[in-house]
Amino acid sequence: MAAPKPKKKRRSRSDPARREAAARREEARRRAAEERRKEQESAERRKKLVKRARRLAVPVLAGLGVVVAAVFLFRPEKELPGVEKMDTPTIMAGLGYVVPAQIDTDTLPAPACGVVAELGTDQMYADLWNGAVVLLHRPDDTATATALADLARGYESHVVVAPNARIGSGVLAVSWEHRMSYDSAADPGVAEFADTYRRRGRGGADCPLPAD
Repeated sequence: MAAPKPKKKRRSRSDPARREAAARREEARRRAAEERRKEQESAERRKKLVKRARRLAVPVLAGLGVVVAAVFLFRPEKELPGVEKMDTPTIMAGLGYVVPAQIDTDTLPAPACGVVAELGTDQMYADLWNGAVVLLHRPDDTATATALADLARGYESHVVVAPNARIGSGVLAVSWEHRMSYDSAADPGVAEFADTYRRRGRGGADCPLPAD
């Protein structure tokens, strides 16, 4: 018959080693709970920051959109040095036109661009109103007339070439509320005037040049 196994000696609850082990387990549980609490708090803070950033982003982006739109909509239009700025009826009066004090723009003729032999008051006003640049030359200056016609062919619309008896020599470039004199059609300033002041009238009608 086998000898009975000796019974293990149970440690007393008051055993220092047992108390130390229990203390270590309790400390481990406490630390784990503390870590979980910190992780939860960190996650909550991140969520709050994301929400706040989203709330701030919407008005900031909207504000930037308004600023960008304002820059494009309200930026001053380009002006060339030396160009005279005055009201259109005064410009036309200096060219021999009699402009009524009140003009009903709804009754104006359609703008007509290209090379013309004569430019009446209503047609001149209609062209300028709709943003055409009118290049005037002396009626007997065929060389300037030809050069201006060649220049006008470089544009698809809103350029008029016409004679005017009030022009002494060279070219008078006219647009809505602007005018500038040039010694000859070869002056690069004539094309620069057309590039700068075309389509800057009050009306918005198209004014294509006729095909050759």
